[in-house]
Amino acid sequence: MKLAIPRFGEQVAPCFEYSATIAIFTVERRRIVDQVDFSLQSREALDRVRLLRDQGVDTLICGGVHAFFENMLVEHGIQVISWVSGNVDDLLRQYLHGQLTSGKDRAESGPGTHTPARPVAAGEIKGS
Repeated sequence: MKLAIPRFGEQVAPCFEYSATIAIFTVERRRIVDQVDFSLQSREALDRVRLLRDQGVDTLICGGVHAFFENMLVEHGIQVISWVSGNVDDLLRQYLHGQLTSGKDRAESGPGTHTPARPVAAGEIKGS
């Protein structure tokens, strides 16, 4: 399986659409066996969706993401764990142990909108 995380240094990038680098990890038996970093030259968010689709990514872990792009990713069969923040290694460890959940669960919603209160930090217990 392949897992992608937009990066800002060693942290997850705050916004999927504007990240300059995305790391794609190959996971086998709950272990990272390969990592490829992509420098994103295009400013078009659709190019990021295409990259993930073309690379066969199964799951995206990201900070913020516009609902339009999240829906597009899901339509391409990519699971999205959004509105998380923290160190990439910590998020990977949580994911591999089945402990990473989307920060969307903390969202404050209004009619037809979805505005997160704040991203869930790596290591933070959901619901606290």
